[in-house]
Amino acid sequence: MKARITRLLPLCAALAAALPTAAIATNGYFLIGFGAKSRGMGGVGVAYAQDALAAASNPAGMVDIDMDTMRIDVGGELFSPPRSIFHSSDTLGTTSERSGANLFLIPNMGGAYKFNRNIVVGMAAIGAGLGTRYSQEVPGNPNCVNGNTSGGTDSYFFNFNCNADSKTVGVSLMQMQMLPSVAYKINKQHAIGGSIAIAVQTFRAYGLGAFEDLGFAASTENVSGEGNDWSYGGGVRLGGLHKLDKQGTLTFGWNWASRVYMTKFDKYRNLFAEQGSFDIPMHYTVGLAYKPTKKLTIAGDIQQILYSTIKSVNNPGPNVLDPTDLNPLCPGDDGVDSARCNLGGDDGMGFGWKDQTVYKLGFNYDYDKAWSFRAGVNYGKSPIPESQVLFNMLAPATVEWHATFGASYRPSPNTEWSFNYMHAFENTITGPTAFTNRPLGADNAAISMYQDSLGLSFSYRM
Repeated sequence: MKARITRLLPLCAALAAALPTAAIATNGYFLIGFGAKSRGMGGVGVAYAQDALAAASNPAGMVDIDMDTMRIDVGGELFSPPRSIFHSSDTLGTTSERSGANLFLIPNMGGAYKFNRNIVVGMAAIGAGLGTRYSQEVPGNPNCVNGNTSGGTDSYFFNFNCNADSKTVGVSLMQMQMLPSVAYKINKQHAIGGSIAIAVQTFRAYGLGAFEDLGFAASTENVSGEGNDWSYGGGVRLGGLHKLDKQGTLTFGWNWASRVYMTKFDKYRNLFAEQGSFDIPMHYTVGLAYKPTKKLTIAGDIQQILYSTIKSVNNPGPNVLDPTDLNPLCPGDDGVDSARCNLGGDDGMGFGWKDQTVYKLGFNYDYDKAWSFRAGVNYGKSPIPESQVLFNMLAPATVEWHATFGASYRPSPNTEWSFNYMHAFENTITGPTAFTNRPLGADNAAISMYQDSLGLSFSYRM
């Protein structure tokens, strides 16, 4: 049995890594939760472990997984995040576009094995990401691209004076973390756990070749149109699970995930701050789970995501009040004179994201031995300030409120099917940009998004 599990868990991780992840996640660029059960309850999980993906929320939670010896969970989710942008500008043209590519597959996969009465080992594979694709073909001038100005020097979206490298503009960031984990049950009341985060991410950008002419970058090399680039790294996670009463009706859980240090995106070293750096930010979570009856569980989590620690994400975008002094971190430097202030420099412009606090609340009702039903809500104020709309047209993580529902059906003692649905309500962020045909500081741009997702997973336990 041990040899079988040893072969099976790495296979789960390899299969998950081969699948595409979400193009736009929901709490910033993180998923609200992992697995159909957690996602059906608003993403809770730090104090309430329900399946073999428990390590993704709290490695200590693996001691509470419903199994005798082992459990495997495999699932997928169809995810649709329609997003749109508006920009009124003399410099870049008045733009109104909806993003293409609005249906994605999110895999989820995990396994756990009870090594002995006190130790559980397992593996979870989780993804995150963001992405957009818009048309930036100049209306009435389809040849206005790649420096071809024979038809004029029109502009549209980020295609400035026909100098974009593509008729479409967009970015795609996909992240996958494999989490080999171990949990130790100290006694009936307390458990601790840890994970090693093994991460891989891929990124590409296209249609941004005009950034040099706009004064953002010193060179269009390693800024846009370089194809897919890959990055690798690692970090650690620690967690605890604590029963606060002898009956086990009230449980406290906590999880700390370190910054995941990644190798740099060398192909895009003149786009992201710190020469292509794009680490995964540290985050931490605390939560409670309460069972007022044998059938009902109420769980709540509070999570803090430290986007401000990642310069390529946190550094502000163009100064909205002075188009001749583009970089707010470098007053008096127009972004060309100093390599430190260019795109790709240590103080290069970014998305301007702030730290995000996420609140999760979920309910699980075990109707009988065969059926369970779930519902939840998730809220996190968007990390995008109103002054950062321009660059976030490429990463419009605007949604804040999520409603979720789910159910599980157990046709036999060893098998279980789980379903979940999530709707993220549409949210629009409006704000000013420096490239405006209105008074400086007046709103002239907007980004908007809503989301729907439908998931299914299968579990086998022994």
